[in-house]
Amino acid sequence: MKQKKEKQSVSRSFLDRTDSFFDRHDNIWFWILFGVTLLVALLLYDPRVSPGGDDSGYIVAAHDLLKEFKFPGFQGPLYPMVLSLVDAIFGMSVPAFKIFSMCAVLACIFFIFRAFRKRIPATLLFITLLFTSVNSHVLYFASQTYSEAFYMFMQSLLPLVFFTCFIDREKTGGTTVTLIFDIKRHLLLAIVLLGIVLARNIGYAVFISVAVYFICYRQWKNLGLSVLCFAALMLFYQLLVSLAWHGSGVHGSAQVASFLYKDLYHPEYGRETLGGFFDRFWQNSNEYISRFFMSALGLRDSINADGYSSGVKPVLTIITYLLAFTGIGFAYKRNRYLFFTGVLTGVFLVATFFIVHTFWKQERMIIPAFPLMAMISFAAFYYLLRLEKFRSYQFLLLIPLVILFFTTLSDTSQAIKEARKIKNEYSGLTPDWLHYAQASAWAGENLPEEALVACRKPSISTIYGKGKRFYGIYRIASGNLDNFVKHWEQENKEYAVFPGEVPDNLYTFLIQYYEARILIGNKYYLAVNYTDETKKTIEQHWPDTKIFTSPSELKPLIGEAQNKTSIYYADSLLVPLRNSKVTHLLTASLRMNPYVKNGQTVNTVERVALFIQEKYPHMFSLVKQFGDQDDEPANIVQINWDMIENKP
Repeated sequence: MKQKKEKQSVSRSFLDRTDSFFDRHDNIWFWILFGVTLLVALLLYDPRVSPGGDDSGYIVAAHDLLKEFKFPGFQGPLYPMVLSLVDAIFGMSVPAFKIFSMCAVLACIFFIFRAFRKRIPATLLFITLLFTSVNSHVLYFASQTYSEAFYMFMQSLLPLVFFTCFIDREKTGGTTVTLIFDIKRHLLLAIVLLGIVLARNIGYAVFISVAVYFICYRQWKNLGLSVLCFAALMLFYQLLVSLAWHGSGVHGSAQVASFLYKDLYHPEYGRETLGGFFDRFWQNSNEYISRFFMSALGLRDSINADGYSSGVKPVLTIITYLLAFTGIGFAYKRNRYLFFTGVLTGVFLVATFFIVHTFWKQERMIIPAFPLMAMISFAAFYYLLRLEKFRSYQFLLLIPLVILFFTTLSDTSQAIKEARKIKNEYSGLTPDWLHYAQASAWAGENLPEEALVACRKPSISTIYGKGKRFYGIYRIASGNLDNFVKHWEQENKEYAVFPGEVPDNLYTFLIQYYEARILIGNKYYLAVNYTDETKKTIEQHWPDTKIFTSPSELKPLIGEAQNKTSIYYADSLLVPLRNSKVTHLLTASLRMNPYVKNGQTVNTVERVALFIQEKYPHMFSLVKQFGDQDDEPANIVQINWDMIENKP
């Protein structure tokens, strides 16, 4: 008997022993990693609001809900609703909101442990927790007010509920359940799913992943009940919203509609084609997997030393997909908990890559999936090494794990060093953002309460302005160029179109006859009223200037632009400002690439002001400037409504 036990002990593989070790001491290891997570999150604490804008947008939405009972519907209402409770207790306190995010991340770690404990190999679970607990890319959101931390918490509830109510019963053969129990567990699942959907609109993909799991294992009754219960709860929620806020449309419909456009900021370019969506999927796959996922693993820098993207590597994307399919393939037969995890992660990523516009390139889009992505990737190696022919090489798994751990730790150490330099809400800001923040704070302190300032990042301005409301200009309202051309043809108008880059003296002359600004492709043109007097002056002083004097000359350019055309009228741009009673503009020099000062800026507000000023030269007057002219200044500009002779 003793010899038999010794043989069994000898035959145990390396992974058997590590699984057994972690299983025996799982509580101890978890609380150690939980403490590490808390420590690293505290060391990475950032007191500032980020320049993205969405994080402060959630705070403003929560405050509006609390003070004005305004429904926060566009990006997912549940997070602002919960934040409004924090606001009710602590006021519009950025530190309080950030502590809430930290608690959400810690809760996520806790529920991941509770969900997967004793259900998947302990080695896999603790590898996942280890790489999450020291990962600066994930824990960055523990001190931000983006929805990622809250969404990760909500998503972590799903495996625990699904495993307990469904897969555990499959494993024990308890597939026959009473009707009451069946309804209760499906309602509980539907409540969790609805919470995830309301936390972030991409949560609809999580509901799809549950349906995919039931389909894969041919659980048609569970599929039908899950759809029925979720639909019933969603209808009940929509009814409550309709009664409380007098209708707000189907949840998520506005945001989903925006993803259908080829260009979010130019709806006039039309809807995306099927081929365009697949192209979007592949571009996003490369961007988010070969750059951001690899960066989160410590294998690459997503940003080069010069501040530019490190570039995509399709081979890394393909390898990651192969690993994921391998891990999910093994899990399908060996571990249904891991299989569900793979489906949940895969559907989330596929949905994200299809709908997110390629120009966004924000790591936070996949951060909620990072722990589970890592788990599935490691599962591929784990199960491959469990094959009989690879059993003797299982110890080699330590090599990539050690390398990844130290690269991740090095990355996090550098992030902590940078975070420790930040002392207050203005620390470490580049001049463009520093001046923008200072201008926002000045407007909050010095402008009358009834003054309304239009700017590019109104939610950020509201935070720095200590609650003062700002008006957002996110895109430039444009007209239809085809209609302008038809009007030109049919009415026999005397127009001329000049290239955007003309000599200064010619430009000064032309704006006296300003009609509109035109965008064809990536080039601007100036449309003017072309009278005999104008024509004579042009021929006398600028005879070599390229001019389009008829629609037929302009049409070939429009055709080459493939519908990427717009026309901007000064009076049309003034309408929303006047209707909203905007009194000032905050113009700034916000860098397009936050790491590089190269003159390329996010200039939406500035272009709106320019197009208006071309027709009304005395429309604006400078009130206050922050920063020198060559140091990325921000300006508070007053709108002189009384200077307009022909008001819109």
